[in-house]
Amino acid sequence: MRLPRIAPAVAAAAGPCLLLALLLGLAPVLTALTAHAGWALVPSALGAPLALPPLRAAPLGSTGWTQLLCEDFAVAVLVTAAALRMRRHVRLRPKAGPGRRALAGWTSLVAGGAASGLWRGLVTARMTDAGPVGWLAYGAVGAVSGAAWGLCLGWLPGLASSLTARRAPGPAREG
Repeated sequence: MRLPRIAPAVAAAAGPCLLLALLLGLAPVLTALTAHAGWALVPSALGAPLALPPLRAAPLGSTGWTQLLCEDFAVAVLVTAAALRMRRHVRLRPKAGPGRRALAGWTSLVAGGAASGLWRGLVTARMTDAGPVGWLAYGAVGAVSGAAWGLCLGWLPGLASSLTARRAPGPAREG
C-alpha cells in the first residue's frame, strides 16, 4: 500500500496548528497566558471556548476524561480543517507566490479554529443542557471565538506556508 504524498505546504500549515495545540496543553503556558493576558479570559467567562483547543494527555484540574477526549478531538478537527484548507489551495494554485501562500496558511488556521470552536461550543451546549437556542448560540460563539483566535495566531502557519512557495526564476546572470 502506498501512502498519498503530502504537499510540503499542507504540512507547513498543519504543523504549526498542532504545535499551538501542544503548547496550549502545557500548564505553564496556559498559566502564563492567563496571568499576562487576563483580557483573553473575558469571552470564556461568558461561555466561549478559551483559545484554540489544547492537546493534553491527562485531564487538567477537575475536568474529567470526557472533557479531555472532547478537547483532543477538537485538536484533530483543527488540524484536519487546516490541512484540508491548505490542500485545496495547493491543488487550485500550485505555483502560488509567497504572499498568496502565506494568506492561505493564515486562513487555514482561521478555518480550523472556527471548525474546532464550533465543536467545542456544541460540547459546552450539551454539558450545560442548553435548549435548541442554546445549541445554536454556543455553536456560533464557539465558531466565532475559534476564528478570532485563528486571526490572532494565523501568522504562524502563514509564515511556515510562505516558505514553501515556489519562487519565480530570476533573470539569467551573465558571467
